[in-house]
Amino acid sequence: MCGIVGILNRSAPIDQQELLRFTDMLTHRGPDGRGALVDANLGLGHRRLAILDLSPDGRNPMPYGGADGQRYWITYNGEVYNFLELRTELEGLGHVFRTGTDTEVVAAAYVQWGEDCLLRFNGMWAFAIWDREERSLFLARDRFGIKPLYYWNGPSRFAFASEMKAFPALDGFEARLDEEAARLSLANAQAAEGTRTAAILRGIERLPAGCTLRIRAGEAPVLRRWWNTRDHLVAVPRRYEEQVEMFRGLFLDAVRLRLRSDVAVGTCLSGGVDSSAIASAMAHVAGQPAGGGTRNAPDWRHAFIACFPGTMLDERVYADMVVEHTGAIAHHWNFDQNDALGHIVDSVWATEDLYPGLTVPIWSIYREMRRGGVTVSLDGHGGDELLGGYTWYLDWPMNQLNDGLYQDFHATLLPSILRNFDRCSMAHGIEVRMPLMDWRLVCMGFSLGAEAKIGGGYTKRVLRDAMAGLMPDTVRKRRSKLGFNSPMIEWLNGGMSNLVREVVTHRLWRESPFWDGPGLGDAILRKTAAKAWTVDDWATALSVWTMMNLVIWQILFVERAGKSLNGRRP
Repeated sequence: MCGIVGILNRSAPIDQQELLRFTDMLTHRGPDGRGALVDANLGLGHRRLAILDLSPDGRNPMPYGGADGQRYWITYNGEVYNFLELRTELEGLGHVFRTGTDTEVVAAAYVQWGEDCLLRFNGMWAFAIWDREERSLFLARDRFGIKPLYYWNGPSRFAFASEMKAFPALDGFEARLDEEAARLSLANAQAAEGTRTAAILRGIERLPAGCTLRIRAGEAPVLRRWWNTRDHLVAVPRRYEEQVEMFRGLFLDAVRLRLRSDVAVGTCLSGGVDSSAIASAMAHVAGQPAGGGTRNAPDWRHAFIACFPGTMLDERVYADMVVEHTGAIAHHWNFDQNDALGHIVDSVWATEDLYPGLTVPIWSIYREMRRGGVTVSLDGHGGDELLGGYTWYLDWPMNQLNDGLYQDFHATLLPSILRNFDRCSMAHGIEVRMPLMDWRLVCMGFSLGAEAKIGGGYTKRVLRDAMAGLMPDTVRKRRSKLGFNSPMIEWLNGGMSNLVREVVTHRLWRESPFWDGPGLGDAILRKTAAKAWTVDDWATALSVWTMMNLVIWQILFVERAGKSLNGRRP
């Protein structure tokens, strides 16, 4: 897991200092080293987070192939978990490897199979490969968009990066708000990430999930979709009991593959069904002969538990049951309101987009993980959208459930969650792996009937039944579900009041083309001063925060005055 950038000028040679500036905007994603390649009008940059092969041999950009071993150069962000099996296959075809990385396997697979190599990968990735002979640049993003990739096709150059915040480091790039993207995000900030390619920073495009891009200097980029989940649905057993067995086998194997690491691995354990299933499966797999596989993490018994003492958000009692069951080392982190309030702006800088909720708890738990010496986390993202985990799915017509889940998984809900967790984890150099988003599980999940997901008053039926005997029954059968949220109402009535005042009196709020700045701002100030926010105002509070989010975003990413906003520095 790393940060990647690249520049392809139409004709001008690369300015190495500009390339390094561009690269170092992503230092947080890769604190373990920096690499760069300059080849006339092409420049690749890389910030390394060392996970596999910690030696200098693992540095990127990495060369591979050709008579001199340097025809292809790759800059890579992600993990291909089945790299050991692919390496063995490629060695049988005559390839020779000099590192223990998955990066080199990805490059060799591209040389051997071309773009079809992507279909063989089990993992998450965003990478670029430069062909020095063809003078062509190839970009690829994983099936579900777990790893981010943005690009800018400017008048005299093409550039790409893992995060939007890198582009203002480029000469000739003017940071401006895309007003249409902002308007759509204000209407539905959760859906924008997965339904639009145009980003909120004008001129920047998202490379869509499951897509590739190829470009040569002076030519228009060619976009191609290489993955559509519905094209890869599978035959599942007719008997539900056999479906459960099939799901259990795939899930445990997904966890086994994601335990491959040369550094310590942990998990964010909430006490919910998904995170508890992950933690329990880790313990089960690690307890098998040879630890369940090869190249396993040297240390995996770390569970990081966010605690909200005295509030309805606290799930510690369930998380502790899983800790006792698995023998994990518990790292309890008590949510500190004052500390969190001081990092709201930092979390906006990290997520670099709009979202109808505060992401500072996510940002904070991964900071604690980094402080605890753990670099990789196996987490439960994707399970709710794949298997019908949210309580509102219980009210959906069963004959519409799978189509609705498919949209939430691929477009309207999960993509923004993936973005938030990628940015908040990578803000601290933490790699998040998601067993429930193994492509084999996803294809099986969308091949199952609705009755395998919702039944008997339970959500995620097949997962719960697959984990019978592997996790505590009290947790496996719990019906309550809590999100990883901030106490928004309480904060608006107290700790956020200074930030509210600073934002809604700012020129960007008062002169906004998207709302009645003075009138709305004054009403918010009166309500906040009177501490009159209640739980009945939850939807309004989320809307107000989304608007505040936009103003803070403009200050940080356009005005640059955000370096002193509320005393915080991005």
